[in-house]
Amino acid sequence: MTRLTVSPTSDFLLRDGKPFFYLADTAWAAFANLPIEDWGRYLEARRLQGFNALQISILPITHDDSVADSNIAPFLSDQSGNWVFDQYNPEYFDKAVAMIEAAVEHDFVPVLGVLWANYVPGTRFERKSPVQTAMPLQAVAPYATYAAKLFKPYNPTYFISGDTHFDVADEERYYMAALEAVKAVDSDALLTMHLGPDAKLPLSLGERIDYFMYQSGHHNDRLDRPYTLADYFTTYPIKRPIVNSEPPYEGHGRVGTNTRFNAFDVRKATWQSLLAGAKMGICYGGHGIWSFHRRGMDFLNKARSFEPYDWDEALTLDGGWDVGFVKWVFETNGLFDLEPADIVGGDDPEIRASMTPDRTKLAVYLPYGFDIDLDIDLTGYDCVQIDLEKRRVTTPKIAVGARSQVPMLRSNADSLLLATKR
Repeated sequence: MTRLTVSPTSDFLLRDGKPFFYLADTAWAAFANLPIEDWGRYLEARRLQGFNALQISILPITHDDSVADSNIAPFLSDQSGNWVFDQYNPEYFDKAVAMIEAAVEHDFVPVLGVLWANYVPGTRFERKSPVQTAMPLQAVAPYATYAAKLFKPYNPTYFISGDTHFDVADEERYYMAALEAVKAVDSDALLTMHLGPDAKLPLSLGERIDYFMYQSGHHNDRLDRPYTLADYFTTYPIKRPIVNSEPPYEGHGRVGTNTRFNAFDVRKATWQSLLAGAKMGICYGGHGIWSFHRRGMDFLNKARSFEPYDWDEALTLDGGWDVGFVKWVFETNGLFDLEPADIVGGDDPEIRASMTPDRTKLAVYLPYGFDIDLDIDLTGYDCVQIDLEKRRVTTPKIAVGARSQVPMLRSNADSLLLATKR
């Protein structure tokens, strides 16, 4: 597999010189939690849906995990049962390499997390971990070097941090040590940071990474984050491709309520992110897949996230098919050159629009049924509107003029309007 590179415009990725829509699945706990004999079945299911990347944490996310006696630890333990951070468990890392080798054979790009926040002393996640994970700073570079040497043959990209909030003084030093160690081993690999919601990326790290990765997260009272965080990164001092790497997981609890996110929520966050400027792609999450949960495992975060589905069940959720359809629409219509556009009448920020600089191509996402008023004359454009729930394509009857009026889609679903100048 050839390496991913950044486009000359610095706003999406390339593979073999062609635009690459990054469609990743959240598979954080694959190395520790999933029996390797099940891995091929998982890979084939996601390949059929159009996924082309897998986000995996190299080390377990111990504070937010599905626990069973069969889980494998990445480090050997001392006589007190504590991990020894310079003694790597060959069983764990041999399995990890075998899984990545199989993933690459299925044409997936490995996207590997180096140091989740629970390994940095004093972070909220380190304090919540049921096992001791505070890694000494002097152990970070040797571990990151070891991991990068193992995985370099498979041309991965890396996210150096996981769920980073920068609320502990040492976080930046830890991540910089990991970043420099990986870069010294694999200088051609693309690097990024997986940030916690609303975390502000220090320029010292922003200058060293190749694309921006944010998460809009799982809080029901912050459903604006898919587009507000895209706005933040489109105005960052350095231009990089942008991706929402953690929209709400389908089936995950809506934090602050007694309900779960569904496929509509996934579609909405996805299209809002893409049309607000995070057009590198999207990462999907199914609640139960990211932890590779199986019945009988003890999930540690039920109070916040709710009991996960068995990973086999989560694999069948509708949102996995929906994001595959997003990728197909984006690639088929060549939407990589779209830029956010303020052309929708009214003041509803949930409706997002994007168009090419020459105004020859336009996309508008509507989360609900609305008549919309657009500040563009669509005379001479071919227009379609897609019911995103049922994936039905219709031809709207648009009143064109200095401003164009698009009638409400006669379906109680979210939709995408596409207009291309003839």
